[in-house]
Amino acid sequence: MKKLLSIISLSTLLFTSCSKDSDTVPAEADGKATVSFDAVFGSQDFALNKDFTSGTKTLNFSKFRYWVSNVTLVNSKGEEYKVPNSYYLVEETSAVPVQDGAFTYPAKKREDVVLSNIPLGDYKTIKFSIGVDQKYNDNLSLQTGELSQLNGMTNVSWMWMTSYIFSSVGGKVTENGSSKTLLVETGLNANYKTVTLDLPQAVKISSAKDTKIVLNADVAKTIDGMDVVTNPVVGASKAEIMAAVATNYSTKVFSVKSVN
Repeated sequence: MKKLLSIISLSTLLFTSCSKDSDTVPAEADGKATVSFDAVFGSQDFALNKDFTSGTKTLNFSKFRYWVSNVTLVNSKGEEYKVPNSYYLVEETSAVPVQDGAFTYPAKKREDVVLSNIPLGDYKTIKFSIGVDQKYNDNLSLQTGELSQLNGMTNVSWMWMTSYIFSSVGGKVTENGSSKTLLVETGLNANYKTVTLDLPQAVKISSAKDTKIVLNADVAKTIDGMDVVTNPVVGASKAEIMAAVATNYSTKVFSVKSVN
């Protein structure tokens, strides 16, 4: 009987120990966040080859492309975490000829950017730049993140040497039955701009769940204040207008849609 009671006691102890082990909650660790750049045109979903009306003008787009770089997250204590090597090409584009047509960059739609290994914490602000900072913009042989000369986002006309195109909106604009090719681009180091967006509430990033931050990217706002019929093509030769477009990207184009 004593031997039987000892066996029962030992079994109970082992069962209790196993139960406690199985009830242990793993400690939270660093996590990841997906930032989704949801393209819109005002209150409408954006799409290529679709007519959009703006006043007396009709716009139809073949591309909307821009570099998102140097992403920074600010936690509730005001501490910044700079995501390493964060250079991403966000785009919705038809096929793009590259290197004078030597090859073709395929049609592509990319809205999501995944930020990995984010330190555990509550984050209240996201910052990112539109374009490529001077270190990499002045020397295309330096590679980091997704930077590449093979995606049709470089140009030899910005200055005496090749540099990146920071943003590109292309298609056509029609008014009173007359259509013109539309190509509004930004570049040059002076037009490297940073966007700062406060989230509606702090969001916790941890290994316990996947976090998603959805931003609206309003194509209509890229050309806000411009007469695209008078100036349908904007590049380095129209420096003042290009600077205004770059400012639009930093102050008007992006807004927070949702966080979860």
